[in-house]
Amino acid sequence: MKNFLTIQSENGESKEYEILFTFESENTNKKYVTYTDFSKHENGDIACYSSIIDKDGKLFPVDTEKELKMIDEMLKTLTEVTRLKYKIEDN
Repeated sequence: MKNFLTIQSENGESKEYEILFTFESENTNKKYVTYTDFSKHENGDIACYSSIIDKDGKLFPVDTEKELKMIDEMLKTLTEVTRLKYKIEDN
């Protein structure tokens, strides 16, 4: 089962994203969500986004470079675990 979230832009347009993972950090006492619409950056990588999510499901921007690095490390770890599990090789 896939989980999705819908984000409404400032101009009122809604866009659906697939949730990749959520996690709580003991260091920051915050819950994070990482999601994608599977669009690609100019370099060909899939665009992923992360936000802080509160207990009511409201999203907030990630505050600090330290938090962004923590999320990036989590994404790298999950990507590597997936590659190993499914024997996926880099192109």
